[in-house]
Amino acid sequence: MKLLQIFILTFAFIPSQAQTISPYQTDLTELRTILQKTPSYKDQIKGRKHIEYNRLFQSLLSDTVNNVSDYKYFYNLAQLFFPIRDNHLAFYQIANFPSATDFPTFKGNLDSLKFALSAKPLDSIEGIYHYDKYYTVGLFKKGRTEYVGVVLDTEISNWKKGQIAIYLYEDLPNYFKAIYAHPKFKNYNLYQIEKFSHHTLVNSHFYSSFSEKVYSKIIKEVDFVNLPNNTENFSFKKNATDIQYLHIKHFSADRINMEKSNEFYGSIKNLLTESNLILDLRNNEGGANKVSKKYLTLIKRYTKRGKVYILINNGTLSQGEILTLQLKKLQNVKTLGQTTKGMLTYGNNYGKREKLSSQAFEIYITDMKGKGGKRLLPYENYGIKPDIILSEEKDWIEQTIELINKK
Repeated sequence: MKLLQIFILTFAFIPSQAQTISPYQTDLTELRTILQKTPSYKDQIKGRKHIEYNRLFQSLLSDTVNNVSDYKYFYNLAQLFFPIRDNHLAFYQIANFPSATDFPTFKGNLDSLKFALSAKPLDSIEGIYHYDKYYTVGLFKKGRTEYVGVVLDTEISNWKKGQIAIYLYEDLPNYFKAIYAHPKFKNYNLYQIEKFSHHTLVNSHFYSSFSEKVYSKIIKEVDFVNLPNNTENFSFKKNATDIQYLHIKHFSADRINMEKSNEFYGSIKNLLTESNLILDLRNNEGGANKVSKKYLTLIKRYTKRGKVYILINNGTLSQGEILTLQLKKLQNVKTLGQTTKGMLTYGNNYGKREKLSSQAFEIYITDMKGKGGKRLLPYENYGIKPDIILSEEKDWIEQTIELINKK
């Protein structure tokens, strides 16, 4: 009897073929382990959410996908990010995946799709989008919350008609989880939040030679919403009789940028003398509180005798958003423009990146929780809405001056 028991116990620990761990399961398990260590996961995935997250993981673990070039492989991994609100987290496929031969392709009639989408109104998420003059994509609803973007026409060789460039998964009306194939390299990138606003997918920027472009239903000759890439980091000037203008591009804490910021601050700290100040935080890249706090103190002091008009847009993020919230509490302060990025609760001190075992995917890891905790979390992903929405068809500084003059 004892020999039989020993045999049974020994046999139970011999791994079977059915229990072999696939590369996909290894990637998925590693990714969950990495995410579980982030401040955002620890803050948010608790109680029922933790139970649901484990259920999602087990469901994904049972999938049989095994080709790292398949969209389904990337999508399954990306789903582990979906319940976590942390816009500083990044996840992407390493460039050179997938190959052009197995890239996902629309199976229907492209001419019929193009005709149907051309009739969609501008304020509908469905329709035809331009990536500048490089190519056009037809975005249509595929399921209850899923949208797919198919290349309809292209002027560049790396895209072919019918290939799928966009996947959107609706979170809230006009808010989506997005997976984009990079315009140049065609590797998949997860965007934790995408917004449809003013006929545009406003977060669809990419780090490439096309980096200044976004998917839009209208090709605009002049961009009044964003500041040009070559805009100086700091500027101060007088715009009108009683209006001064202050622009701050970042609150970077590296040594050289801090020195330049301190030098600029010293040059303007005694010059806020007019009754109105336009503070331009458009495309402010964020940074550190230790850099922004001197500007907060300066403007706090100024609001006791003057009015401040803060320009914000979808490019205003991180510490730029935190400063906006701090200033919004003060009297004589108005925010104008467009809803901000929604990337302010967490952060990354060390720029740490980690590859999964397959070497096909990489994570940019959050390691820092921003001060403010639950106070900031409602704005994560969704951003700060301005008090006054400005038109995208006219210069924003001119619009602000007109509002000041009317008052």
